[in-house]
Amino acid sequence: MSDTRELSIITGAGKGIGRAIAHRFTEEGHNTILIARTEKDLKKVSEELRTKNAAVDYFTGDVGDQEFVIRVVKEVIGKYGRIDHMINNAGFGIFRKVIDSSLKEFRDQMDTNLFGVYNFTKAVLPQMIQQRSGSIINIASLAGKNSFAGGAMYSATKHALLGFTRSLMLEVREYDIRVSAICPGSVDTSFGNHAPENPMNKKNILMPEDVADVVATVIKLPARALASEIDLRPTNPKK
Repeated sequence: MSDTRELSIITGAGKGIGRAIAHRFTEEGHNTILIARTEKDLKKVSEELRTKNAAVDYFTGDVGDQEFVIRVVKEVIGKYGRIDHMINNAGFGIFRKVIDSSLKEFRDQMDTNLFGVYNFTKAVLPQMIQQRSGSIINIASLAGKNSFAGGAMYSATKHALLGFTRSLMLEVREYDIRVSAICPGSVDTSFGNHAPENPMNKKNILMPEDVADVVATVIKLPARALASEIDLRPTNPKK
């Protein structure tokens, strides 16, 4: 397939931040590959995007499943011949004090929040190295930098993700591949049934579109410029 449009893979694309990034990218002419666990969500988003005359494909599966990830990347390269942007957005949190938690809950979060990023990153790197270009953007969290009671498991996954991202950036910049971490604060999304109570006024916290705007700005920087890590906070959440 001969197509000069940029190709972006977005995980966690069925809702929230991932959905907002997919909309922003298709508006800017990207071919988009959507990844999520729930096919119903992916079908809905892909239908929304196709009204913009965009090329859209989706794959339903678990980012923590390395065989699934390898198959997806192989199919994408076979069809489009390139991968320009890898947006590792899939993630979830279970917020409990350690005494009330289970190892399975911790492992499940690590599988998605960290190992899923590793799986997709490792799968796309050979193509990006070959073409000597590409962006890998990992949606981390301010929770990876800040401590709070009940957040030990989730914060640990995001702290590890920041360490992974910072080291990866140093490894691949010689191939003109740009690696960035975006660290949002509170975002108005359906983050999950286990999200902690949030005393902030939802009218003043971040929206998914705010994160999408930052991601879109990062990938449009001149090729010589790299925004390696960005903290994104609500301006006045208690207003």
